[in-house]
Amino acid sequence: MTPQDAHATSGQRGWLAADGTRDETSPLPEQWVMAASDSTPLGQAIEAFIALDAPPDEERDAAVRSLRVRGDIGAYVTEVPRRLDRFPNLTELSLGAGVAPTIVSTMTDGAIPETVTTLEVWTGGAPTRWPRGMVLPSVRRLQTDGPTTFTAQTFPNLEHAHLAPTKTSFEALLALPRLAALQLRTVPHPAPEIFEKIAHLPLVDLGLLGGRKITDLRGIELLPGLRRLRLQSLPVLTSIAALEGLEHLEELLILYCSRIEDIETVTKISSLGRFDAYGCTGIGLEALESFLDEHSAHRTHRRPETSTA
Repeated sequence: MTPQDAHATSGQRGWLAADGTRDETSPLPEQWVMAASDSTPLGQAIEAFIALDAPPDEERDAAVRSLRVRGDIGAYVTEVPRRLDRFPNLTELSLGAGVAPTIVSTMTDGAIPETVTTLEVWTGGAPTRWPRGMVLPSVRRLQTDGPTTFTAQTFPNLEHAHLAPTKTSFEALLALPRLAALQLRTVPHPAPEIFEKIAHLPLVDLGLLGGRKITDLRGIELLPGLRRLRLQSLPVLTSIAALEGLEHLEELLILYCSRIEDIETVTKISSLGRFDAYGCTGIGLEALESFLDEHSAHRTHRRPETSTA
């Protein structure tokens, strides 16, 4: 049986025509899903699908640039599929949803191909720990949804991190000389300590995305190269006055921060080109109508304080 016949009998779609022959009318897609079943938990079929046990196919495998490995309901994926290096052009790898957190801790050298530069791990918020001694020098972007532990040696060339750090991984982040974008799903230190600790990094993009340690932004002026800032789910944040000290801030997004008392600060940031705020009721946004008209990229979708009465 040829690889094409095997795929046809297993019901795979996307790169095959309805009769099981290769569809020559359109190019092979670049984004694929690898799983045991070609249906999502909602029962919808996945078009660009590769079965976990599918045999190699040289033409299809060469087209894969983005691959998401996911589990099915009640059947978590517990290990990285073998021989991912059969995809010679794979640059983006996403593990999850439906993967066990041990998919990381039991990972062995060579499991992640050297071509992968973007790596995501979605464990439903469960913590993960990367094996000591594992080195992934090609990974430039890392995103996880649960607390993750690693050392600086694991991702020596990381440039973009979106994660909930543990004490160990936060120290590792501080030792990464190329880290330009940092999104902290939980902020481990209050201001100004958090900004003092990351001041030496070449950050242009920062996100403070959760936690009760941030009441103000004192010290953020220690990040003069910052151009994009996201403040989200900071329930005790009351002052953003320190943003006036950022001379190159171009984009500011504030989400679900409802205790800010000096929102008018945004009008004093001369470099600001884009400002959006969502879920921030009661902070005085109605007084910034003209500023929002000029700076919000989605003005028609935000009026969080407009009464419907």
